[in-house]
Amino acid sequence: MRRTSYERAKNFIDKVAVSNRFEIYASELALRHAASADVKSFAEQMIDDHRKTGEEFAAVLEKAAIEPPIDALDLAYTGKFIQLRAFGVMGDVDSDFDRSYMLQQLEAHEDAVAVFSDYATSGETPELKAFAMKTLPTLEHHLHMARALNSKMTH
Repeated sequence: MRRTSYERAKNFIDKVAVSNRFEIYASELALRHAASADVKSFAEQMIDDHRKTGEEFAAVLEKAAIEPPIDALDLAYTGKFIQLRAFGVMGDVDSDFDRSYMLQQLEAHEDAVAVFSDYATSGETPELKAFAMKTLPTLEHHLHMARALNSKMTH
């Protein structure tokens, strides 16, 4: 079944909003609970970059006269956040928190790169397509950083 332009745009908008919110929430947890200075530095960059992305996204939606989605996590991301928060409150398992956070970051950025790449290539709403194209290099950089940190933590 082929999606309409509206359905594709709405799906993209919803995924962007949820994943961007998750990046900020999870990275704020990492600033409080991560043991590794590298993980904390990564988290700081995620917060800064994703707040900026969120502001740009809101401006794009306003320019395109598209109502923004509800600013909340969906069920899947809520589950990931709860899991991560549980590692944080357990106290003496900081390295478990770091590994869990970085693995989630790797998965989240793999997903985000795929979603943005798809919309940048075949999206039909011009403002959203331009936003996807502009944001994709930053997400690819985040993915590269997440891969490197994950590799460092497993070796």
